Amino acid sequence: MPERERTSYYDSEQTELGLLFFIRNLYPQTSLITQLVGGELRSRYRRSFLGLLWTLINPIISSLVLWMVFVSVFKSSLKNGTQYAPYLLAGVLLLTFFTQGLMQAADSISNGRGIFMKIRVDARLFCLSKVLSNLVNFFMGIIALLLITIFSGGSITPRLPLVLLVGFSLSVFTFGLSLIFSILFIRFDDVKYITTILLQLLTYLTPVFYPKEILSPNLRFFIAVNPLSSFLDVFRNVVNGTEIATIFDWAYMFTSSVLAFLIGIFVFQKLWVKTVVMM
Repeated sequence: MPERERTSYYDSEQTELGLLFFIRNLYPQTSLITQLVGGELRSRYRRSFLGLLWTLINPIISSLVLWMVFVSVFKSSLKNGTQYAPYLLAGVLLLTFFTQGLMQAADSISNGRGIFMKIRVDARLFCLSKVLSNLVNFFMGIIALLLITIFSGGSITPRLPLVLLVGFSLSVFTFGLSLIFSILFIRFDDVKYITTILLQLLTYLTPVFYPKEILSPNLRFFIAVNPLSSFLDVFRNVVNGTEIATIFDWAYMFTSSVLAFLIGIFVFQKLWVKTVVMM
């Protein structure tokens, strides 16, 4: 296929490849997105007897193991008698969604290059489908979180429907970052390994295992700068009230999502044509 024909759909001189073009064409491509998400979920659990039930079992088992390790250290540190198990599971679910969604989405374009180089399809949809498939797992995991909350003696807040806003915002945030990293993954092989290390460090900078109250003021500042901390505060607050979410947390969550999305769209639009020839 001639180079001009192969890359004309991503011509950086065409303004319709930007934000408005992407948003305007999401609905017409809903069928393709649905097929990509469905195919991802089917392939993930194709040989599994329990299938999607693993999205319930995995976080429960992981949280139980972590609970047995950390409960003796942190149980007395949680304020107002907050149960540690639902506090921990909420953090595990949210961070798993972000880390897996980011890595899988960023890697999806290079893995799917054989498809979009043959047919006229927006490569960004590959990132979006990976994020959405992890969103499905995230919402399934919330069922496990609700069960753990009830069994541990906690209560479900009436704000639970707001979890949809958390899932949407985190999806937008993850998708935007994945567009940036998808370009970096193709251009520089080492970035994938560096990103894996950085995500491990980010785990410790997000209050998944520990309450922020036990940290020094200086450390609390670094935790507060991390956008995922605000996502997690809001998530815990709307599900079972194991954390307080301030107006700043809500504003930071939405603002970081929008910024990540806009920057991701911009970077991908500017660099994609030069990047695709390197694949």
